This record gives sequence, structure tokens and C-alpha cells, in this order.
Amino acid sequence: MNILVASAFQADSRFAHAINTLKMADGFARLGHQVTVVCRRPRAGRVSMTELRTDYGLSDELQVLQVRSRLLGLRLDEHRHFAFQVTRVARRLGVDFAYSRNYLAPAALSRMGIAVVAESHAHPENRSKHLAQMVNALAEEEAFRKLVTIAPILKDNFVGLGVPEHKIMVLPDAVDLALFQRPAAFSRATPGERPRVVYAGHLYDYKGIPTILDAAALMPECDFVLIGGKPEDLQRHGRVICERRLDNVELAGWLAHTQVPDRLWNADVLLLPPSAQHPSARWTSPVKLGEYLASGTPVVASRIPALEYWVDEEQVCFTLPDDGADLVAGIRRVLEDPGYAAALSRSAAAFAEGLSYQRRCRQILDVAGEA
Repeated sequence: MNILVASAFQADSRFAHAINTLKMADGFARLGHQVTVVCRRPRAGRVSMTELRTDYGLSDELQVLQVRSRLLGLRLDEHRHFAFQVTRVARRLGVDFAYSRNYLAPAALSRMGIAVVAESHAHPENRSKHLAQMVNALAEEEAFRKLVTIAPILKDNFVGLGVPEHKIMVLPDAVDLALFQRPAAFSRATPGERPRVVYAGHLYDYKGIPTILDAAALMPECDFVLIGGKPEDLQRHGRVICERRLDNVELAGWLAHTQVPDRLWNADVLLLPPSAQHPSARWTSPVKLGEYLASGTPVVASRIPALEYWVDEEQVCFTLPDDGADLVAGIRRVLEDPGYAAALSRSAAAFAEGLSYQRRCRQILDVAGEA
């Protein structure tokens, strides 16, 4: 089947939705389909396929088409203009099915008679006119088969906006098992060193970074490594680390997606401590969750509704959100009880087996009637 995957991220994006979209496209490709991704060209110029495959571990069969994001020096709208660009590509390629993380592109494709599934994590307060147009198309167009979202609260919101309930499916984010599963023969690069506690992702405060720094201050015997972050967030947290003299905290910065697994495998504990004070605590399904679970390293996570919906105490060690002392208690429990840590890792890895991108893609094709 000829599949089009469309989202208006720039090809050099480091945001989770870009990773999710590229890896979903790769999942369709690994199921044996012909897949083309349509995204946006960065201002600095196209990112080569070699670089994309190297950074994200994409299959050779996947193709990425980068449409222009500016014309005559003016920025092209990521909804209306992007939808026009996507429909032109769809006509040229003779697309059979489309998967899109955009508002107007899937609506436009469905009006062309192309079977479409859209994914949206739009929060309940989102009242975008473009979102409303997607909702209308979902209600009216038979070819607009399904809307995928990541939490029941988001599903309820879409129903309230007018999306027919039977057209919505709730799925967690997925993981590239071939990339993130710990190899059977793996051994630590430097065994016997100080305990290493690792976080991977953006460094926004609502991701729990202040709580991690509080924990680091209470655990000088451990090394804390934070992977990722925009330059401004690295600078901001770097200043705090210096002011608090947290010599046991390393800001590793951004790494290519394919470089992250080794960091997870070489950790003793992985942290997923989102704040309960942010609205997303009700619906987040972080890409890092599946990657952490698949890695074979024990996970310490905030007890927030969104995470409790997908995992339980057999897969992660839950701690109180926004509480550095309780985060320390969770980390110490894992470090001081090898049997408990091993049981968490086994259960998490088994759970992650059901979170592959290929399985998620197959579920989407099945409910769309395109299997």
C-alpha cells in the first residue's frame, strides 16, 4: 500500500512529535508498505536522508519529502499552506492511505476520498479554528476514518467538540524496540562506578527538572545526567546548578535519537518525574516512557494520573510528584534492593513488547479498514 505520513514539523526538529511521526512512518514501512513522509524544510536547507536515517534509525525504504516552509522570505502557514502542499504530493504519488499529525491536511485529504487517520494530542483548552475544521471533517467525511489520541480525557474532549465517539481510539506512544531494547550481551561501559541516574528529554520545569535538581542536592553520592534540552533551558538550569554547587549533575545536551539507548543502558536508574502542577499531568504519554521501559533499566516516575493509566507499580517505582525527598526515596529503593530493581526491569521490558511502532501502526490500519 502507498502510505503518506504528513506533519508540519521541520526536518531538523528535536521535539517529541517529530520523533513520533518519523518513527510511526518507519513502523508502516517495516510492515512492508511504501511510505513517504511530508514535513517542512528547515531554513538552513534540506536535511539529508543519510542524516535522518543515522539520527533516527530509519529504514532504507522510508522516504522523507521536505516541502518549503517559506516563500519570498515569508513564512508559509503550517495549516492552510501545508495542507495545500500535502494534497499536491498526494495527487502526484497516488496515495492509498494517509496518517497525519496536522489539523487541515487530514481534512483536505479525506475530501479527496483518501482514507485518513489523524493523530492529535490537542489539550482540552485548545479552541483553534483549525482544530474545529478537523473536527468537522471527522464528523462529515466517511474517508476520515479515525482520530488517534493518547488519553481518555483527550478522547472525552474530542467527543465534546463533536467527533463521533466511534471514530476515536486511545493509544499510548510507542517505542522502537530494535533500537531501545538492551542487547542480551550488553555490559556496562565502566562497571563499579558511582550510581548513575539519568533523565532524557526536554528540560522544561513541568517535566520535573527542579525536582531532579532537588534530589541531586540530597544525593551527592550519585551522578545525575540530564540528556536533551533547548539552548536556553540548558543555560537556565546550568546557572542553577552552578549556584547550588551541584557538582554531581551533568547537562549532556541534545543527542541523536540513536545515541540515547546506550546512555539508558549504562544508567542505574531512569527518571520520569513530570510535575502534577501542569495540566498535562492528566493526559501525557511521553515518548520516553516506552523507551525507558524497553531499556531494561529501572524507572522511577511521578505518580500522576496520565502515567498511572498506562503503567503500574510492577513496571515503575512511583514517587510523589514535585517532591525531591520522595524522589530520593524511590531512587534509593531501586539502588539498595537489587531484587526489586530486577523485577521492575523484567516487568517493564515485557510490557514494552506490546508498545512497538509496528504494532501501533497495525492497530491503526486495522481500525481504519486498511489492513
